[in-house]
Amino acid sequence: MPIVKLYIEGNLESEVLNPILQGSPVLQQGGSKNALRPRTRAERQENRVAAGYLRDRDFDFDPPANLSTPTVDAEDDNTPIGWRWCRHEIENYLIEPALVGEAMGWPVNDIAEAIHQSARKIRGYEAARWTIGIVRRTLPPQYALRTRPENLNEIALPMKLDNRTVNDWVSNRIGTHRTRIADSTTPQRVQKTFDDLITRFDDTFVSDTTNVLLWFSGKDILAGMADWLRAQSVANAGLFRASLRDWIIANPERTLDFLPEWQSLTKVLRA
Repeated sequence: MPIVKLYIEGNLESEVLNPILQGSPVLQQGGSKNALRPRTRAERQENRVAAGYLRDRDFDFDPPANLSTPTVDAEDDNTPIGWRWCRHEIENYLIEPALVGEAMGWPVNDIAEAIHQSARKIRGYEAARWTIGIVRRTLPPQYALRTRPENLNEIALPMKLDNRTVNDWVSNRIGTHRTRIADSTTPQRVQKTFDDLITRFDDTFVSDTTNVLLWFSGKDILAGMADWLRAQSVANAGLFRASLRDWIIANPERTLDFLPEWQSLTKVLRA
């Protein structure tokens, strides 16, 4: 069944995807990425609307092997209802060198090299952000530390309510939660993760545009290109992003030529 309402994260997604999707599905900002899935499910269950969502991948997941179509992020009854970008975030598509070249009239090779230079500058910072993202994946969410025993009916009490029994229960419950956090955040484990990423992000890695656009934050890449952009008579990265946004709005069909994943997105949402 086609998606008729697609929840997205922010205004930039709405601006660039509206001309691409042309109202099918209708786009609606749904808040932060973590709010999109529950909001979509509520819309489907409570209002019987064929809703879906699209979110940034960010540091929450490694890049997928298949880069031709957005990755399924959630399903209901084996039906996809949520997707995430293959690249890091929406900005990573706006700075696709071939797209930038046509939009700005600059040599594509120069744009790619500017991206590589930015990547060399920020790779330590990206390794640090990835380290936090990888550790965060293993941490138990706050709601996993439940205030009631498992498998207890909604209106029910534990069999034993004496102080010793309930103290043992709460100590064990919190201890299990704490152990999982402690194991995931040991200095040795964090250092190894960071060191492994520094090794991954070597000179060969950051000289590959596909690698950079998959693994590094698009916003950080843009920030790292600031000096180069000023040399091209662009005052700052924000104005550069706005120029690319406006070009996409004016040239949606040409944009799809440069971004096959976006073309695949339209087919997935209307299937």
